[in-house]
Amino acid sequence: MDHYEALQLQAAVKYVLGELPPSLRDEFEEHFFECPKCALDVNAAAEFVDNVRAVLRFAA
Repeated sequence: MDHYEALQLQAAVKYVLGELPPSLRDEFEEHFFECPKCALDVNAAAEFVDNVRAVLRFAA
């Protein structure tokens, strides 16, 4: 997977949410381990999801 394809698939968000099929997940992992931009996207998406979960727990 190249960077353009990762962006088109919104792979970082889908990766964090567990929505990528195994074959695409493996391709994306190979890519983002070497792509600083995608690694930042994965970290940002994971932080966002964690924050949303914290807010929802607090509101409950």
